[in-house]
Amino acid sequence: MNPTLDLRDEIERMSLGRAHWLVVATLALATLFDGYNVFVPAYVIPYAMKIWNLQPSQAGLLVSSGLIGFMIGSLISGPIADRVGRKPTLLGALVIAAAFSYATATWASSFERFLVLRVLTGIGLGMILPLCMTLLNEMAPRRSTNVLIGWVMAGWSLGGVIAAVAGLGLAPNYGWQSLFMAGALAAPCSALLAFALPESPRFLGLRQRQQDIRAVMSRLAPARADAYARTDFVIPEDTTHRGSFVRLLAPNVRGATFIVWSCSALSLFTVYGLSSWTPQIMLQRGETFGTSFAFGALLQLMAILGGLGCGWMADAAGRKRTLLLSWTLGAVAIAGLALLNSSATNLLFLAIAGFCVFGAQPVLNNLTAALYETGVRSTGVGAQLGMGRLGGILGPYVGGWFQQLFPGSLALFLFMACALGVSTVAIRRIER
Repeated sequence: MNPTLDLRDEIERMSLGRAHWLVVATLALATLFDGYNVFVPAYVIPYAMKIWNLQPSQAGLLVSSGLIGFMIGSLISGPIADRVGRKPTLLGALVIAAAFSYATATWASSFERFLVLRVLTGIGLGMILPLCMTLLNEMAPRRSTNVLIGWVMAGWSLGGVIAAVAGLGLAPNYGWQSLFMAGALAAPCSALLAFALPESPRFLGLRQRQQDIRAVMSRLAPARADAYARTDFVIPEDTTHRGSFVRLLAPNVRGATFIVWSCSALSLFTVYGLSSWTPQIMLQRGETFGTSFAFGALLQLMAILGGLGCGWMADAAGRKRTLLLSWTLGAVAIAGLALLNSSATNLLFLAIAGFCVFGAQPVLNNLTAALYETGVRSTGVGAQLGMGRLGGILGPYVGGWFQQLFPGSLALFLFMACALGVSTVAIRRIER
């Protein structure tokens, strides 16, 4: 009989190597397309409002419709991935997103068609982020998980930056449809991931696929390949109820589940509300067209730095403290946006909000992944992001209504600041 090793313990104690960075790079590429497709409708709003004579509340639906699909995709990705595997589900999600992004570019000739196609695109996009979070959480050494997730989320934020650049460069010259044609490049991205990305060893462990586990573990830690060749891996977790939503409400995790769901909804309300309406609000505040779009790009650039900075702080000081500090500073910055209006204060407060609010989201995602066992982890992360999408859906839509009912941005920004304040109160009650 071969000697045995605890698979989870072996992964968490593993030294960080080149294979881990390759995984990070490929997952960051996947989230780049996710981030691009999420934020690109914000740069369609100025064109669509003129072409289709939309009210602000209707314009908010240009973004919210995709987020409805995101919610559906996030909720179904977990049970699928917990049954058929993380990698094949992720590849399928990229193909779905690419296909309907292309359809949006070629077929969305009316407001109604645009909304339908964005819902369908969102289903594919909604699967990507929870699957990337789960895959990395199940392959990364414990001491480096938050920083590595920060790098993966940097791809998501970089996608938002590219969306802003494309909005400035492609849309004026080739029409807003060109923005979605670029999103169809997610299809060749899936082909690259098929070769470069391994399956989660913890998922393989639940299936007792020992030979496949040895291959992945040897790839992650080549120096121990000989030892792994003579080892059987065990995973001391419940393997009888894979992918069950009921397990998210088990007594030992129920309270934490409701807290991360609530915090995710409030956080994503703010993230998507800011991302969707910042260019338009800056136009209303007297900034030029190019400068207004640049403010949108600034949010995403600061999100990259925030993801890395908050990830480093979470590894050093803990996830809960990081979330408390980030959301508090983010609330103060957004309140500053509400009360002050100049180019300098807009620049300062948007930079702080991008760093703190956007940077805190991957920390929350990783905290969620750490709450659950392997057999239900993808379901748990998907459910958290799925419930969070309810807030994300409301962010752009409520943003439009606020601007119709209360002209200007004061009421909208104050509401976002309050949402973050409630998150800081809730996260204090999270259990380890």
